[in-house]
Amino acid sequence: KKTKTIIKRLLIPIIQAGTKDSVILRHLINDIKIAFKSIISNKGRTFLTMLGIIIGISSVVMIVSLGSGFKKSITKEIDSIAGNYIEVLSYGDFGFEQEDLEAIETRVPHVKGATQSGAVRGSITYKNSKEYSALIKFGNELTDEYSTYEIIRGRYFTKEESDNAENVMVITKGSARKMFGSTDVIGMNVELEIYGSIKTYRIIGVRDDSSEEMENFAMYNVNYDMTAEIPINTLSNQMGFTVHSNDIVIILKDSEYSDEVADRTRILLENRHDCVGENQIIVMNYNSMLSQITSILTLVTALIMMVAGISLFVGGIGVMNIMLVSVTERTQEIGIRKALGARTGSIMVQFLAEAAMITFV
Repeated sequence: KKTKTIIKRLLIPIIQAGTKDSVILRHLINDIKIAFKSIISNKGRTFLTMLGIIIGISSVVMIVSLGSGFKKSITKEIDSIAGNYIEVLSYGDFGFEQEDLEAIETRVPHVKGATQSGAVRGSITYKNSKEYSALIKFGNELTDEYSTYEIIRGRYFTKEESDNAENVMVITKGSARKMFGSTDVIGMNVELEIYGSIKTYRIIGVRDDSSEEMENFAMYNVNYDMTAEIPINTLSNQMGFTVHSNDIVIILKDSEYSDEVADRTRILLENRHDCVGENQIIVMNYNSMLSQITSILTLVTALIMMVAGISLFVGGIGVMNIMLVSVTERTQEIGIRKALGARTGSIMVQFLAEAAMITFV
């Protein structure tokens, strides 16, 4: 008997609470039904009310999507430029030598390797056919590490080929199609002329070049029929003297240390060329630029979202306004409900349910 009494004392409050909750739920469902009937009976006004919210939400979605897409596109483009490297430029009366590269590789931490970089004008012919003007880019085997486009046929020249100054060449897809009508050109020999010196080169690779011509024109202000890459030692061999470039590209082991590598490299090269504090050596750290631009784009996107949010806020005011009009129009209905015993809270819940349903739809 004591056990039954204890169980009853425990269960009765739970049953009463459940009954109360079910009554509240039943009233809420009834309010939603009444709200739905009210919305259906005023279709035109409801649609115009919803139109403000639709425009507000659409503008938020559209503007945020455009902002995010623009940010992603810009970040992708800059990231393809930045990559995992930094660039060092000499604005003095000196060029960089092989010893500079070796000093960077041995004395600056987090460096995978370095290469001189540059380009010269030349012309290419195949079996005494038409002569094509060419932009000849040069560097060592690490040049492929920071190239924007991939090798789609063949391969890039190796360290051994670069060190031994072998006459090997990588051309772009557009160049191959312009000269041969196809990209199946691996193993073919062409004549390369640079400042009167002519050498025979074997094509060992073809690189994709989605916008190569535009990039070359932007960098060198000249349009070329073809673009090719050869080892710097091969160029020196053909020219008859050691080629020194004013441009070094440093390949990083991890872009996280780009700032440290940039600072150490600048100090090292300034000391080697006795130009400390003269700003003759400029280090281009694209990774640092990328993080700054990303921060700016994030701020711009946030500001655009705030502007778009105003449209949504205006749509919400439209709902508030129309519900206030609805209350004024339905004064008689409210009076009848209160006369039948309805509380102010339940009437308010009905109108809030109607507003919520309009917004939800």
